[in-house]
Amino acid sequence: MFPIRDENPTHSTAYVTIGLIVVNCLIFLTEVWGPVDESEFTWKYGFVPAELVQSSDDFAEGLRQNPPKKLLTDEQGRPLVDLFGRGRIINDEAAYRAATSLPAWFNIFTCMFLHGGWMHLLGNMLFLWIFGNNIEDKLGPWLFIIFYLGTGICGNLAHTFFDAGYVPLVGASGAISGVMGAYVLLFPKTRILAIVPIGWYPATFSLPAWVYLGFYILLQNLWPAFRGGEGNVAYWAHIGGFAAGMAMIYVFPHRKYATRAAPTYDPDQDDADFVL
Repeated sequence: MFPIRDENPTHSTAYVTIGLIVVNCLIFLTEVWGPVDESEFTWKYGFVPAELVQSSDDFAEGLRQNPPKKLLTDEQGRPLVDLFGRGRIINDEAAYRAATSLPAWFNIFTCMFLHGGWMHLLGNMLFLWIFGNNIEDKLGPWLFIIFYLGTGICGNLAHTFFDAGYVPLVGASGAISGVMGAYVLLFPKTRILAIVPIGWYPATFSLPAWVYLGFYILLQNLWPAFRGGEGNVAYWAHIGGFAAGMAMIYVFPHRKYATRAAPTYDPDQDDADFVL
């Protein structure tokens, strides 16, 4: 279920949200086409949860024993690993050198600006634009930066607590989930237009924010997380970021705007295929 837009105009231009989107896109282009090998770039700037909670010796041994997506070995007998199934092949010793070249507490920030592919990037940036501009509008640019990074860190720490593994964590999903957690509390009745493929037909749904975001956190994250997870999705980073966003939005002061007259909503005039 992908959002298309929300019916929630802002009072100011979301310069930080736009800036975050631009920065994420530029870093992804550097990741893919930059001078540094893509696999090394991911291991160097991604966040490996095990590195944060283990000693250097234990981390090195653990990576040798549990390489992510272990493939064959190279000519020296070292395990090869393939991140995200996209041909990012690197041996475990090179992965260790790259992962430990920067401290884990630093990578917990940098990983928020890396992505595992074009669809990962575009999906995250779509969610960030639709939900982020309204949260920035309420917090102001400087507090929004702190809020965004803070929820992202909380999401990464939550993932570490539940799954301190050896796969580099990349993506802005934890921080964006924090933005969504704040959104559901501040704008629960705002209409979200979303697209859902039904067979070959892209049906559109008009949903209150609390329904859409409830579906996101309960069915798309909590349910698979408690069933053991699947694929390369960091469900606990999403859950931790979402919970942090709900908590932190009450701590941060909000901008006060003149009350707008509530728009009259007529389901019969909604251009969605299905209205809830």
